[in-house]
Amino acid sequence: MSGTDSFLNRFDFKDEYLASRGAKAEKILKVLKRNSALINSTALLDIGCSQGHITRIIGKRFKLAVGVDRDQIVERQSGFYFVRADGCKLPLKSSMFDVVLLNHVLEHVSDQERLLNETLRVLRPGGICYLATPNRYCIIEPHYRLPFLSWLPRYLANFYVRLTGHGSCYLDYLPTQKQLRRLTQHFQVSDQTNLILSEPEFFFDSDPDLQKLTWFLRLIPFSLLKLLMPLFPVYVLILKRNRAGGPSLVSKKES
Repeated sequence: MSGTDSFLNRFDFKDEYLASRGAKAEKILKVLKRNSALINSTALLDIGCSQGHITRIIGKRFKLAVGVDRDQIVERQSGFYFVRADGCKLPLKSSMFDVVLLNHVLEHVSDQERLLNETLRVLRPGGICYLATPNRYCIIEPHYRLPFLSWLPRYLANFYVRLTGHGSCYLDYLPTQKQLRRLTQHFQVSDQTNLILSEPEFFFDSDPDLQKLTWFLRLIPFSLLKLLMPLFPVYVLILKRNRAGGPSLVSKKES
């Protein structure tokens, strides 16, 4: 495929996707502010920036903002530098950025370990990465909107996609919670998923429908939510590059 527009046209909800960029950017900013005092004085890298709507909005809070994507931006967005490149082979200096965004990018990459190694390389010591990705065990696969698609072995998923007229094969690689733990083992990890779901009015203030869908989660004890996490549809993590020492896993409510 050539061009970012071709990527968006894989799906039948392009307009809905583009309309949601502002709300998604505000949610990401709120998560970053909860986890870092670096905003307004630092360098931002958005890997897999697509048409750059989120990069432009969040980049206003940074001295330097760079968006990277394999496809050329169709509608040029102002307010940040664009680099056409593979996120697994970044043509950027090591330890260059304070904040990296991997917003629903990981699931589109077959070599996910390499992508996260590159993220670690370009982060400065003490820098953070915002990582959001759908769970392999979500009931409705979010890109093709087919039930249980991502649960299937690859050959059955390919057949399912062809049978339903959604393409010739299944192109995505949604991770499980266990796989995420392995992939992020070289970072200090702070799981934001429960935090976001427990404060829907704050994180989704512009989406009342989503607030209605998540209100009951506040009634569930944290210990039970942890047991249910392998089935959560989306994971949101903050990955921090350690200044010194080895990797560690820290839950937001346990730290």
